[in-house]
Amino acid sequence: MSVNSGKRIRVILRWIQITDNLEPFYDDYGEFFFTTRVSTGNQTVQFRLPEEGHWEISDHPRFNKVDKIDKILFEGEAGDTLKVELMGEEIDQLSDNDHLDHYQRTFEGDAASWVGMIAPGDEGSPDPENMSNWRVAYEIQVI
Repeated sequence: MSVNSGKRIRVILRWIQITDNLEPFYDDYGEFFFTTRVSTGNQTVQFRLPEEGHWEISDHPRFNKVDKIDKILFEGEAGDTLKVELMGEEIDQLSDNDHLDHYQRTFEGDAASWVGMIAPGDEGSPDPENMSNWRVAYEIQVI
Protein backbone atom coordinates (compact mmCIF):
# COMPACT_ATOMS: atom_id res chain seq x y z
CA MET A 1 0.00 0.00 0.00
CA SER A 2 1.26 3.45 -0.94
CA VAL A 3 2.14 6.04 1.69
CA ASN A 4 -0.23 8.37 -0.18
CA SER A 5 -3.10 5.93 -0.56
CA GLY A 6 -6.37 7.88 -0.53
CA LYS A 7 -4.66 11.29 -0.43
CA ARG A 8 -5.67 13.85 -3.03
CA ILE A 9 -3.55 16.78 -4.15
CA ARG A 10 -3.91 19.95 -6.18
CA VAL A 11 -1.12 21.76 -8.03
CA ILE A 12 -1.84 25.43 -8.88
CA LEU A 13 0.38 27.58 -11.11
CA ARG A 14 0.57 31.03 -9.48
CA TRP A 15 2.95 33.09 -11.64
CA ILE A 16 5.68 33.12 -14.27
CA GLN A 17 8.39 35.77 -14.58
CA ILE A 18 10.70 36.30 -17.56
CA THR A 19 14.25 37.47 -16.84
CA ASP A 20 15.46 37.27 -20.47
CA ASN A 21 12.89 37.68 -23.25
CA LEU A 22 15.35 36.18 -25.77
CA GLU A 23 14.83 39.12 -28.12
CA PRO A 24 17.32 41.72 -29.43
CA PHE A 25 17.86 44.77 -27.20
CA TYR A 26 15.54 46.92 -29.35
CA ASP A 27 12.57 44.53 -28.98
CA ASP A 28 10.97 45.11 -25.58
CA TYR A 29 8.55 42.17 -25.58
CA GLY A 30 8.72 38.49 -26.43
CA GLU A 31 5.74 36.33 -27.35
CA PHE A 32 5.63 33.31 -25.03
CA PHE A 33 3.61 30.17 -24.49
CA PHE A 34 4.17 27.40 -21.97
CA THR A 35 3.46 23.69 -21.78
CA THR A 36 2.86 22.20 -18.35
CA ARG A 37 2.96 18.51 -17.46
CA VAL A 38 2.19 17.08 -14.02
CA SER A 39 2.54 13.34 -13.35
CA THR A 40 1.76 11.29 -10.28
CA GLY A 41 0.90 7.64 -9.95
CA ASN A 42 -0.35 6.53 -13.35
CA GLN A 43 -1.82 9.95 -14.22
CA THR A 44 -0.34 12.70 -16.40
CA VAL A 45 -2.07 16.00 -17.12
CA GLN A 46 -0.78 18.47 -19.71
CA PHE A 47 -1.84 22.03 -20.59
CA ARG A 48 -0.80 24.80 -22.97
CA LEU A 49 -0.79 28.30 -21.49
CA PRO A 50 -2.34 30.42 -22.67
CA GLU A 51 -4.73 27.96 -24.27
CA GLU A 52 -4.60 29.97 -27.52
CA GLY A 53 -2.17 32.56 -28.78
CA HIS A 54 0.63 33.84 -26.56
CA TRP A 55 1.52 36.18 -23.72
CA GLU A 56 3.56 39.28 -24.56
CA ILE A 57 6.12 39.54 -21.78
CA SER A 58 9.02 41.94 -21.39
CA ASP A 59 12.21 41.28 -19.47
CA HIS A 60 11.91 44.80 -18.00
CA PRO A 61 11.28 44.40 -14.24
CA ARG A 62 8.02 46.40 -14.37
CA PHE A 63 6.48 44.26 -17.14
CA ASN A 64 8.07 40.82 -16.86
CA LYS A 65 5.60 38.91 -14.70
CA VAL A 66 2.39 37.09 -15.58
CA ASP A 67 0.81 37.25 -12.15
CA LYS A 68 -2.30 35.60 -10.71
CA ILE A 69 -2.43 32.82 -13.30
CA ASP A 70 -4.05 30.57 -10.65
CA LYS A 71 -4.42 27.66 -13.10
CA ILE A 72 -5.05 24.22 -11.60
CA LEU A 73 -2.47 22.01 -13.31
CA PHE A 74 -3.46 18.83 -11.50
CA GLU A 75 -6.16 17.69 -9.10
CA GLY A 76 -6.47 14.05 -8.12
CA GLU A 77 -5.07 11.11 -6.21
CA ALA A 78 -1.43 11.36 -5.19
CA GLY A 79 1.01 8.65 -6.20
CA ASP A 80 4.33 7.87 -4.53
CA THR A 81 5.97 10.68 -6.51
CA LEU A 82 4.87 13.96 -8.06
CA LYS A 83 6.68 15.32 -11.11
CA VAL A 84 6.06 18.93 -12.20
CA GLU A 85 7.40 20.12 -15.56
CA LEU A 86 7.10 23.43 -17.41
CA MET A 87 8.48 24.19 -20.83
CA GLY A 88 8.43 27.69 -22.32
CA GLU A 89 8.93 28.94 -25.87
CA GLU A 90 9.44 32.41 -27.25
CA ILE A 91 7.83 32.62 -30.68
CA ASP A 92 10.01 33.84 -33.55
CA GLN A 93 8.56 34.70 -36.95
CA LEU A 94 11.74 34.49 -39.03
CA SER A 95 13.60 31.67 -37.26
CA ASP A 96 13.02 28.69 -34.99
CA ASN A 97 11.34 29.42 -31.67
CA ASP A 98 13.63 30.00 -28.68
CA HIS A 99 13.23 27.57 -25.80
CA LEU A 100 13.41 28.66 -22.19
CA ASP A 101 15.17 26.45 -19.67
CA HIS A 102 13.19 23.26 -19.02
CA TYR A 103 11.79 23.22 -15.47
CA GLN A 104 11.43 19.83 -13.80
CA ARG A 105 11.04 18.89 -10.18
CA THR A 106 10.14 15.58 -8.54
CA PHE A 107 8.70 15.21 -5.05
CA GLU A 108 8.79 11.87 -3.21
CA GLY A 109 7.40 10.39 -0.02
CA ASP A 110 4.40 11.57 1.97
CA ALA A 111 2.28 14.07 0.01
CA ALA A 112 1.95 16.15 3.19
CA SER A 113 5.67 16.96 2.85
CA TRP A 114 5.05 18.44 -0.63
CA VAL A 115 2.53 21.03 0.58
CA GLY A 116 3.28 24.71 0.26
CA MET A 117 4.25 27.49 -2.11
CA ILE A 118 7.11 26.39 -4.35
CA ALA A 119 8.81 29.60 -5.49
CA PRO A 120 12.20 31.18 -6.19
CA GLY A 121 14.12 32.03 -3.05
CA ASP A 122 12.42 29.51 -0.78
CA GLU A 123 15.46 27.21 -0.74
CA GLY A 124 18.39 29.57 -0.96
CA SER A 125 20.77 29.38 -3.89
CA PRO A 126 20.66 27.63 -6.25
CA ASP A 127 16.89 27.34 -6.32
CA PRO A 128 15.25 25.11 -8.97
CA GLU A 129 12.44 27.63 -9.57
CA ASN A 130 14.96 30.38 -10.44
CA MET A 131 16.34 29.39 -13.83
CA SER A 132 18.72 31.39 -16.02
CA ASN A 133 16.01 33.08 -18.13
CA TRP A 134 12.76 32.71 -16.19
CA ARG A 135 11.19 31.97 -12.81
CA VAL A 136 8.09 30.08 -11.72
CA ALA A 137 5.91 29.76 -8.62
CA TYR A 138 3.21 27.18 -7.90
CA GLU A 139 1.40 25.79 -4.91
CA ILE A 140 0.82 22.20 -3.85
CA GLN A 141 -2.15 21.42 -1.61
CA VAL A 142 -3.48 18.26 -0.03
CA ILE A 143 -7.27 18.36 -0.45
